[in-house]
Amino acid sequence: MSSDQQIRRLLFIHGDPVQADRIRGLLGALRQPRFLVAHFTHLTDALTYLKINPVDMVLVGAKTAEMEMLGALRKLSAAFPEVPMVALTERASPAAESAVKLAGARECLVAQDLTTRLLSRTLEFCHREMAVSRELATVTARLDWMMHTDSLTGLLNRKGMEQVIMDELVHCRRENRDLLILLVDLDDFSRINATLGLGVGDLVLVGASRRISESIREQDKVGRCGTDRFVVMLPGTDLAEGEGIAENIRLAVGRDVIQAGDNALTTTASIGVTGINPTCMSFDEVLAKAHFVLQRSKLQGKNRVSRAATVAEVEMIRPVEVGPEMIRALLRGNVLEVASQPIVNLVDGRIVSREMLIRGPEGPLRRPDNLFRYCQEKDILAAVDLRCLKLCAREAARQDGGGRYHVNIMPATLLQTPAEELIRVLSFNKSYGHCCLEISEQQLLGDPSVLVHRVRLLQEAGIRIAIDDVGFGNSCLEGLVMLQPQVMKIDKRLVRGIAAESELQGALARMLKVANALGAEVVAEGIEDAEDYRLLLDLGVRYGQGYLFGKPELCNLEAAETAGGDNDVATDSVAPIAVPAPRITRISTGTDAVDSPDQSDLDTDPDPALQSGDAV
Repeated sequence: MSSDQQIRRLLFIHGDPVQADRIRGLLGALRQPRFLVAHFTHLTDALTYLKINPVDMVLVGAKTAEMEMLGALRKLSAAFPEVPMVALTERASPAAESAVKLAGARECLVAQDLTTRLLSRTLEFCHREMAVSRELATVTARLDWMMHTDSLTGLLNRKGMEQVIMDELVHCRRENRDLLILLVDLDDFSRINATLGLGVGDLVLVGASRRISESIREQDKVGRCGTDRFVVMLPGTDLAEGEGIAENIRLAVGRDVIQAGDNALTTTASIGVTGINPTCMSFDEVLAKAHFVLQRSKLQGKNRVSRAATVAEVEMIRPVEVGPEMIRALLRGNVLEVASQPIVNLVDGRIVSREMLIRGPEGPLRRPDNLFRYCQEKDILAAVDLRCLKLCAREAARQDGGGRYHVNIMPATLLQTPAEELIRVLSFNKSYGHCCLEISEQQLLGDPSVLVHRVRLLQEAGIRIAIDDVGFGNSCLEGLVMLQPQVMKIDKRLVRGIAAESELQGALARMLKVANALGAEVVAEGIEDAEDYRLLLDLGVRYGQGYLFGKPELCNLEAAETAGGDNDVATDSVAPIAVPAPRITRISTGTDAVDSPDQSDLDTDPDPALQSGDAV
């Protein structure tokens, strides 16, 4: 071992200098390792010493010149949590040992029992523990760097950029300001890879990343979020200043010339400058809006800068227009409409909740499945899904003064959106427990366990979770067991015609057993026939929805649009408007009938039975 490794440094804080001489005497008897003891009677002086001198252990005596031991330990452990603290007490007692450890001490020694061997062994233990802690901190920092850094360019990767942008959006929301984002795309990069090879392509990427980093300010952040795409975050920057930075980046990237054999390559970049509203809930939504502005730049010609304060307002789009204008309209939500369908108690016909549904623009995108398939093709699915979520939550806030409602979300969107952002939007009236978030079981592809953490956070916040389309999905039982939803919605294909199909009846009976085991309520979807309705009652299904009780009715979004199409839902900015609830007509079942409830029976003021936790 080297001489440096044989030196152990001890800081002793005690009001009595005689005790310091005793400690030095005990440790001076040892030849190896050597101990250097620094003694201070005042805690303030000891704290100053620790800022500039590394130590292996701090030994705190029963009294200092300023305060008692517990106070000193608390201050020391708060200021230097990585340094081992050891308490030196006057007498041994379990209560005293427990108190000093709660204050931050690793060990507790009794002054009258101190020996050279005990003191040296304690110091060696603290030295080894500190070395392990430092090594662990170094490894953790290295892993964090690898997780958030692009290995080729040394810039932030997609995950790292997502973290810094989402953190900055929180600050923007508090200060009510937009966040400026640059999306930099290298022109014709795929041709470079195809003709000159990946090695040359890597040189181009490294050079471009260096030029971008040299062109931004210290407070700005840049990350590589695609093969040849870079995202630059410009906090506290207005649009004009951001355009100037973007132009500097474009010119800097164009200065690089790479010689590859007989070919001299000059790299150019197209840049979109986008103002991001702080209501954006996910990184994918940010990228979708920035990508739209970048595409405008590409259409106008490469090697240029295009800017937009936001994704601009547009007029209603005709059904055949499914190009860039439709993408812009979908991102803004201008062509989306919200419909509401009642969920009823099958026993007495009362409306207990409403499902908020999205309808696209007139034409082929009117159907939700066509709409979302189109969004997936255009790489704006997550952004549009979040837009639909916001619109549905806003309309639910207006109906019945904010009663119970269901709203859909795709599993991928749930996975990519921070749970606190979903809670913020869905808890529009500052009172949890009104929203039930439906996850489509048909879209639970792969391992459903990746959703468990997000689902638990939402459930802990009081947002109920439902699995939709149960019965015809991809991993039904596995997803149900892992996610533990409060509500199971039975797919309409398992409900329609069930009165005449014994196989469907058996399948539903098995589903009800699963729901009972999980403690989940069951909602039957697609009820259109009175015979099916009566059989569902006989099987014990309590809740349902379908054309028999009411078709989806379009909501009036005029008030919400007037208030501002891109604002978040909030009770202090969106006044609830009473909307007449759909009535349940008298349903003939042959021998019985379910009467239409009075308006006062609607579930805006639920009865005690529903408040007990079994309401949908």
